[in-house]
Amino acid sequence: MSITRRIALAAALATPLAAPVFAQGALTRMRVSVIPVLDVAPLHAAIREGYFAAEGIEIDTSTTAGGATGLPGLVAGQFRVVFSNVVSIMLGIREGLDFRFVSGASRAKSSPPDILALLVRKGSGIASGRDLEGKRLASNTRNNIVWLRGMAWVEKTGGDWRRVTTVEVPFPQMADALAGGQVDAAIFSEPFVAAALETHGDRLERIGWPMSETAPGGTNAQYVAMADDLARNGELFDRFGRALHRGVDWVNERQGQPALLELISAFSRVPLARLQNTALPAYPKAVTPAELDEIVATMTRYGLGGRYPASASLIFRTARG
Repeated sequence: MSITRRIALAAALATPLAAPVFAQGALTRMRVSVIPVLDVAPLHAAIREGYFAAEGIEIDTSTTAGGATGLPGLVAGQFRVVFSNVVSIMLGIREGLDFRFVSGASRAKSSPPDILALLVRKGSGIASGRDLEGKRLASNTRNNIVWLRGMAWVEKTGGDWRRVTTVEVPFPQMADALAGGQVDAAIFSEPFVAAALETHGDRLERIGWPMSETAPGGTNAQYVAMADDLARNGELFDRFGRALHRGVDWVNERQGQPALLELISAFSRVPLARLQNTALPAYPKAVTPAELDEIVATMTRYGLGGRYPASASLIFRTARG
C-alpha cells in the first residue's frame, strides 16, 4: 500500500487525540514521532540539555519503524510533529495533505563518506549501475529518499533504473539478506553500514555513496507539522523551533567529539565503538525552496511526478533560517 493511501486510511479511521489541558505554569507536552537514526541527534540533545524545558515544552518521543510510518499519526492528531524523509512528505503533500516543514533535520555531506552506502558481495562483479541491470537491489522501502537516491546512483553510473528490481528489506535484515544471496546489492543507511561491514566484512564491500555522489549536500529528512495546528498554535511551534535549533548547535559544535557519539549511542543503542566508524549526516536548521525544488525534480525523473504546491508555501517560519 502506498504511503499516501496509508495516510488517508489512517486519517479516516483514527480518532484525533484531544489536546490535554495543562495547569498554569505546567510544561506543554508535545508528542513527536521519531526513528532511532543518526538524523535525530539534535532533538535528543535539546531534550537532554533542557532546551525544550526552558521553552516550557515537554517532548514525548514515540519511536516508529520509519519516517513514513509516523505521517498517518500526524494526520490523525496523534503527533504534533513528525520526523520523516522528504520523499514521503512530498508524496503526502501531492495528495493534498497539509504538511508543513517546521525544521530541517539532515542533509547529505558534500562528499563521501555519507550516511547512505551501496554494498555488494565481494567477488560479485557488480561495480556500477550498469552491472545492476537485471539484478535485485534492496531498499528499506520503495518511493522514499533511500530508493530515490539509489535510482539516481544507478543512472549516474551507467544503468537503466527501470531494469533494476527493488526488493524491500528492513535495514536490520539487509546484511544477512545480501550475504545470503537473497539480493544482489543493498542500500544501507548508517549505522547499519558500519554494522554490516563489521559483521560481514569478509563477504561484503562498499561500491558507492548514493547521496553524496548524486546530490552533494542534498536534502534528506525534516520535521513536519499540520498547517492548521501551526495556524492555531504558531507561538508554541516558535518555541519548539528555538529549542530544537539549540540542539542543532549543540550537535554541530561537537562534531568529532566523544560527547556527540555518546549521545547517539544512548538513544540509538548502537555500541559506542561501532559509532567510531559511522558516517554522520549534515545537520541543518532551515528548509529552503531550492532543496524542495530539487527533490521534486528528482522525484519526477524517477516516476513520482505530479502537481506539487510552490515550495516556498510549504515552509513554516521556524524553518526559514
